[in-house]
Amino acid sequence: MDIPDLNMLFDAGSPYFTHLSAAILIVILFLLFLALLSTAGYFPVLLSITSYTSVVARLKAKGVPFIEPEQVQDLLQSSSVQDCLSRLKSMGYLTGVSADITAEQAEEELLVTWFEEVALLRSQAPSASWQFFDTVLFFQEISKVKRIIRLIHVNRAFVIADNPDLWPAGCSPDLAAKLGNAGTMSEAVRLLQETRYGEALLGGLSFYERENSIFYLDHALDCLGFSELKSQMSMIQEFLASPYRDYLAVLIDIQNIRVLIRAKHSGWNPETVPFCLVDGGQELPLWRLVQLNEMMSLPDLVRQLAGTGYDPILSPFIRTYPSADTLLNMDIALDQYLLDTVSGLGLVYYHTGGPLLWYLVAKEFELRNIRIILSGMYDGLQVDEISRMLVTCREET
Repeated sequence: MDIPDLNMLFDAGSPYFTHLSAAILIVILFLLFLALLSTAGYFPVLLSITSYTSVVARLKAKGVPFIEPEQVQDLLQSSSVQDCLSRLKSMGYLTGVSADITAEQAEEELLVTWFEEVALLRSQAPSASWQFFDTVLFFQEISKVKRIIRLIHVNRAFVIADNPDLWPAGCSPDLAAKLGNAGTMSEAVRLLQETRYGEALLGGLSFYERENSIFYLDHALDCLGFSELKSQMSMIQEFLASPYRDYLAVLIDIQNIRVLIRAKHSGWNPETVPFCLVDGGQELPLWRLVQLNEMMSLPDLVRQLAGTGYDPILSPFIRTYPSADTLLNMDIALDQYLLDTVSGLGLVYYHTGGPLLWYLVAKEFELRNIRIILSGMYDGLQVDEISRMLVTCREET
């Protein structure tokens, strides 16, 4: 149909359907088409927001009570270990343990419960976040390997075979029995070569043997975990990955700062420090870490952090250095900074995984608080001695 035919159609039609109204209709349809094109990319985001709604509601209902200052103080007022266990059971923690449980058994029970909860939470979470959960589960496997390393280091390898729930993936009953009989760390690392953790541990073994410190083995495992975390983050859809990537960057910063603090305090050879550093931090890129490694002392290192978010949390402790408590206080301050940062990410990315991330990190700190409180009470520590080692959320003002 050519234009004259179209004009004839308009002339024969409704008197209200004029050339002008037709032109307006065409413009409106064109604008609607552009609007659909411009919003097409948001449909996955809207679907993602919907998929997170139910799990976020469940997490809010459960809460994380023992990072709340008031709840923590209430637990610290327990008159005895049994009273503390009773209060914990009333809140749904350690419900299956007896009153005469030891500190080590309580810690193992909390760890097993935590591993089970993360696995359950992954099954309930949107599929878009599964890669992150898989990495969290991998870090939990790494923590099981670290437990084995610690037991061997303190000559308690014989208890490794007692709790299969705390064996890492790839650890068979036969391997657990052999590890339980390992006489040296070198032998244990050799046995672990048949697992995915063996190569990383082998890289840190020479440093361990030289200084008799499990720090190097722990760090080698952490690097393996960070590598896995980076790999998984690259597979998460771009619009969903922001909270996890921001968290990873801060986590790497804190890991590197801890390495540098330990290196300057212990007088490491600066040439060995780069082996322990991880690239990908938020405020401290690798070139900046190289500069920090050139500092001659711990106070100089902290002063060079001026202008970063880590300066105000670490600088106050320089006045007490080299007090024995300084390193512990710095370590706890960095943990507090991590929890505060994740709390902020939970709000900024409320609709795309932020609350999930917050819950996972906060829950881990909560279980650590419970372990510290129970262990402190078993050891007869004063309340103020226990309190200074806890990490809690900020009280609202």
